[in-house]
Amino acid sequence: MKRTESHTTDLLFTLGLFCVFAASAFLLVLIGIRVYRSTAAQMDDTFSTRTAVSYVAEKLRQHDAAGAARLGELEGQPALILEDETDAGAVVTYIYADSEALWELTVSPWTEPARQLGDRILEVRDFTMRDVGDGFLEFSASDSTGSTVRFLTRLRSEEG
Repeated sequence: MKRTESHTTDLLFTLGLFCVFAASAFLLVLIGIRVYRSTAAQMDDTFSTRTAVSYVAEKLRQHDAAGAARLGELEGQPALILEDETDAGAVVTYIYADSEALWELTVSPWTEPARQLGDRILEVRDFTMRDVGDGFLEFSASDSTGSTVRFLTRLRSEEG
């Protein structure tokens, strides 16, 4: 009789210990999944925000010639206007943002531009561009966590 009770107690203790171990492992995996998802989402936001600002900065560097880059408007909304002279003729590129994305539209100078004709570049929130004076332009974008990336540049073509 003693052996049977001992075997039952050993079996129940081992089974209970295994259940505690399995539950702990399961909780650890759930915590890991949540941390991974949060990190991946934050990296996506940061990538999109920094890429948008870097994209505009590179476009400005490519068009840093007298009168080739300026801030203006496209259908009443702020836009970066870049003018190019190519072998095929002149083109004007508008870079602008809405509440969800950064857009680019390239047209000939005699074509009437329309925002809905642009190509979506990438997702970005609260993208702003402004002329802060003395040839300096400021670009900023926010991610979903509220972190803001700012870029301040001065066109070399504007230097005196």
